[in-house]
Amino acid sequence: MNISLIAHRCGTDQFPELTLAAARHSLDLGADYIEMDIRFTKDNVSVISHDKDALKLFGHPAKIRDLTAAQFLSFRYASDSRYCPLTLETVLASGIKPVVFHIKEGGEGVRPIMESIRSFGYEDDVVMGVTSREDIRAVKAFDPSVKVLAFIPSKETVAEFLDSEAEIIRLWEEWVDEPTVLDIHAAGKHVWVMAGSPTLNNIGYTDPKNVTIWKQLGINGLLINEVEQFNY
Repeated sequence: MNISLIAHRCGTDQFPELTLAAARHSLDLGADYIEMDIRFTKDNVSVISHDKDALKLFGHPAKIRDLTAAQFLSFRYASDSRYCPLTLETVLASGIKPVVFHIKEGGEGVRPIMESIRSFGYEDDVVMGVTSREDIRAVKAFDPSVKVLAFIPSKETVAEFLDSEAEIIRLWEEWVDEPTVLDIHAAGKHVWVMAGSPTLNNIGYTDPKNVTIWKQLGINGLLINEVEQFNY
């Protein structure tokens, strides 16, 4: 059974994470989607950032929410100064697709993000990742045709999302077992697994033997850093 490969943070091993160069590289290697995270600046501009602050990528401890867009965009990657941060609109204008957008700050932020998606005609080329039932409803209220991935907060909350409108449920790899996968499939939803574990500090990486087991369980997608390792 083939599974969809999602390049976590665009794939982070050959190029700096969350850059268009990383995204293009992963798609060239066979990724079905690239994944990017969205946050908001102080002046409510949608920008691409996984972390709450700019320390890891840019060497600045400031919170993204405390920076204006101009301040954020003035940074350069600490690992490679040729690269700079991205806004959501820059990503959409680039034409890179398909994309999983993980909305890190939902609520009122969902609508302006969806308006940008619509303005660039990306509705059929995105999966919107959200963390709450309320945000699932917000995406679907804006456009029922846009696919939604539920980044559920814990394994214990799987049941709470089975009757939601999300088409896909994300599980951390340590949550994967046959009963859980069967329950999600029985609800008519796909299962995407996030490789690695935050407790083991190996997010985005896993043993290929695990992927073989997950395929046998029928999982539908894998969020991974090294796309080429699993493109077979």
